[in-house]
Amino acid sequence: MKYLSILRAYLIPALVAGGLILSIFPSCQRDDDQSGWNMELLAPLIRTSLDISNLIDDSLLATDPDSSLKIVYQSSLYDLSVDTLVGFNDTSVTKSYKLDSISLYDQTINYPVTLGQIAANAGIVGILIIAQNGNTVPIPAIPAISSAPYPINADTLFESITLITGSLDISIDNGMPIDITNLQLEIRNTSNLALVATTTFPLIPAGGSVSQTVSLDGKTIEGDLTGQIINMESPGSGGNPVLVDTSNALNTTLTVYDLHPSSATAIFPAQDLVNKSQEVAFKFKNVKLTEAEVKSGQIKVSVFSTLQDSVYFTYNLPSASLGGVPFSVYTVLPPAPSGGVSSFVKNYDMDGYYLQLTGANLDTFNTIYNTIVASIDSTGQIRTISLDDSVYTSLEFVDIIPAYARGYIGQDTIGVGPSQEILEVFDRITDGSLNVQDVTMSLSIENKIGADAQIKIGSLYSVNTKNGSQVQLTGSALSNPIFINRATDMNGSPPITPSYSQLILDNSNSNANAFISNLPNRIDYEFTIETNPNGNVSNYNDFIYSEELLGVDLNVEVPLSIIASDLTLVDTADISLGSADLSKIKDGVLTLISDNGFPFDANIQMYTIDVSGTITDSLFNNTMIAAAPVNASLKVTEKKRTKLLMPINEARVARLQNAKKLRIITKFDTNPTNTYLKIYSDYRIDFILTGDFNYLTQ
Repeated sequence: MKYLSILRAYLIPALVAGGLILSIFPSCQRDDDQSGWNMELLAPLIRTSLDISNLIDDSLLATDPDSSLKIVYQSSLYDLSVDTLVGFNDTSVTKSYKLDSISLYDQTINYPVTLGQIAANAGIVGILIIAQNGNTVPIPAIPAISSAPYPINADTLFESITLITGSLDISIDNGMPIDITNLQLEIRNTSNLALVATTTFPLIPAGGSVSQTVSLDGKTIEGDLTGQIINMESPGSGGNPVLVDTSNALNTTLTVYDLHPSSATAIFPAQDLVNKSQEVAFKFKNVKLTEAEVKSGQIKVSVFSTLQDSVYFTYNLPSASLGGVPFSVYTVLPPAPSGGVSSFVKNYDMDGYYLQLTGANLDTFNTIYNTIVASIDSTGQIRTISLDDSVYTSLEFVDIIPAYARGYIGQDTIGVGPSQEILEVFDRITDGSLNVQDVTMSLSIENKIGADAQIKIGSLYSVNTKNGSQVQLTGSALSNPIFINRATDMNGSPPITPSYSQLILDNSNSNANAFISNLPNRIDYEFTIETNPNGNVSNYNDFIYSEELLGVDLNVEVPLSIIASDLTLVDTADISLGSADLSKIKDGVLTLISDNGFPFDANIQMYTIDVSGTITDSLFNNTMIAAAPVNASLKVTEKKRTKLLMPINEARVARLQNAKKLRIITKFDTNPTNTYLKIYSDYRIDFILTGDFNYLTQ
């Protein structure tokens, strides 16, 4: 307390000051028992005035129109945090994408088989045909013959492919003057002679063209192939003379297309190997959001590839945009080593991003959607790619805190406490009792959330830890929940118009007087907040802003109309005499004169304490300062003067010299007793401390 601080600041130095003042007083007498002079001093040492602000912090005091004082105190019991209602749990989506498909280049290969080559395998008939080259003669019938194997080279585009699907078109143009019948063609892998395709053409007319399509589904095809005509016949020219030209040919065209291998070692064209869209749902409890804005948080994008080719990776998140620009990541993963992976990992800040949470079709909640594209470019180099290769992605939303969210916040119950709130109003009072009159308390709620709520008080305790007493707040006021209306905004934008609710607690509906008279230095409390007690009445238009939430305050207004009994105030101060020499003070008296303008009797005790913490002396022990008298209106009419005397001798001076601390204990009692007395703003106590010392000058 301030007035105790003033006393402790001046009381001890006053003993020294007296010696200094002696030097200006001429009256003195010789002490025959000592070598020096005894000098008497009677002089005022301190003048000060104290008012109620020295007992209670003036920041807590207010003045009523009649000049009486009251304590006005406000404390925050609870402030809702945005993640309590809309907590974006860390969400990760891990997906391993096998390749959708692999496409290869279409390829066309031409292989002519001349009449001369056919005749070479036709025996005597063939010899005759070759002999008539350049002549116009009938060509006789050619019996069943076969051709020698001939190479078909596709190794400029692939070394080996194992196809899921694929097609081979075989077209034969007959450039010879005779029909070809029953032609059977085989194509095999050169290395192991595995059959790739076989087909039969019953008739290929002279100068005509025929074609067939052969399925390559499930085939493994090498780049080095062998083709062979297994059988071929001809009726000849039917006795009609024709020009024999051994360079005329059966021209075979092989076209492979729509090749989709399960694996291939080949030159691949540019293509998308993975092109997927998916939805990602955030997990909330009872919350269905349609949109949100991110205050802070990150998205971690991780990509791994087993492809032995560069992978061009694009991740698009159309549901998240900043300034209208959707979130997108583009990177190139280098070719993976054989049997290994290549990777890309990076965190991106999501601060300020707007989230559309209704999915790809705008028909759901808490859901964003994204697309992932993994593609390769045509490098002209042979690579090995398999459908067993994969692109592995991991998308992690980390520490997402919304700045704003809209939807249905949900019907949930939030438990608050058990919690404690420290009160400093009565910190300086250590003991005794104080009865207060007409206390008014209130729980005030400011709601800046676009959702209705209600609060149910579980318990409120006034706790005085100094004496161990506690008082539970009870009464009819606590029997029903406090309903809290929703706030409103401007169709999804600030400003917000909050709603206010208040529960008044006074002597008519609670034990508020007893609650405060317990002189609490702590409030213990527990309550619940229920959101949307009536359900989704907003049709998914609840909202929440991170800086505009819901707060619960405890307000206390205590008119200083009180009854005090042994109201005890204790203070301890360090004593520092510096280089002051008290040994020259022989004896004397300190007189504390008080002009008391308060209707309090005050009992003052002071104790000196040495370095070990032991009390060494008692100053002004059990001395009473009388209360000021009051009139019929119980208001002080005049101040009451009291004089307190404290003798000083050499032994006490020595104890003061050795003292390290000063403990000051004051007990107050209102007078008249058992009567509520108001404290007014002009009440004060005036103090004068005088000293009458015998001082040895030498």
